Amino acid sequence: MSEVIKVAKKIHYNKLFIQSKNKVKTVWNFAKSETNKQGNNNELPLNIEGETVTHFHKLANIFNDYFVNATYTIQCENFDNTSTAFDNLKLTCPKSFPRIHWTLVTANEIKNIIKSLKLKNSHGYDEIPPRILRRSLSYVISPLIYLCNKAMSSGIFPTWLKFSQVVPIFKKGDKDKLTNYRPISLLTSFSKIFEKVIYKRLDNHMISNNILAKEQYGFRSNTSTEKAIYQLTNNILKALDNKYLVGGIFCDLTKAFDCVDHGILLGNLEYYGIKGQIPKSSN
Repeated sequence: MSEVIKVAKKIHYNKLFIQSKNKVKTVWNFAKSETNKQGNNNELPLNIEGETVTHFHKLANIFNDYFVNATYTIQCENFDNTSTAFDNLKLTCPKSFPRIHWTLVTANEIKNIIKSLKLKNSHGYDEIPPRILRRSLSYVISPLIYLCNKAMSSGIFPTWLKFSQVVPIFKKGDKDKLTNYRPISLLTSFSKIFEKVIYKRLDNHMISNNILAKEQYGFRSNTSTEKAIYQLTNNILKALDNKYLVGGIFCDLTKAFDCVDHGILLGNLEYYGIKGQIPKSSN
């Protein structure tokens, strides 16, 4: 009987792997499933200064305070002088960049973006998953074209699209320790559409002006972190074949994205020509 179950599991996993568009994520899901590590956050309580906390409202407030203040503390400790960042940028990249060309959104672009969204049942605070959005494509496409163009022409991202549901996800260690959780933001599907519209224009500007280094693999079109792993492995093997000694230094930045200084980020974007709105003549 056990052999039959193993064969059935193997066939099931092979089928899921073949149909998957993200092989790496699928393999990790298999591993989690077999080791019973599903990241279930219902196994709280937390231990806060020796006190066991189980009330959901109190837990929500504790997580909120921790996620906000932990990031603020790291920022205060590490970003004492923001002007240094601009000085280094001007030294390493002294040339000037043209201003980004903002283009109007088209019906075909919105349609392709909505079709590219993964058909998940997860959703933001509006409780509208991508699956429903795709089925409602013909009804929402015209309002979305207007709103996206309005946002770019005014330079204002809609406030209601900034709201998200923040879910604490367990990372490692003891589940009753607050520091072993990280926040995941569940955005609305409409927010993702706006983000993809802006991303496409940013990506085109970055590529056409050679702003990003070729070693930047993540968060770019036509490349991936898998290619980075291949390049690293290939370089190591070549060095070993040539009888060289190989060493490596790996850095793990704590709360890297959460600690991005907005002043430095906006200043860098402006330096690279990413500023302004759609010219009125194009609107």
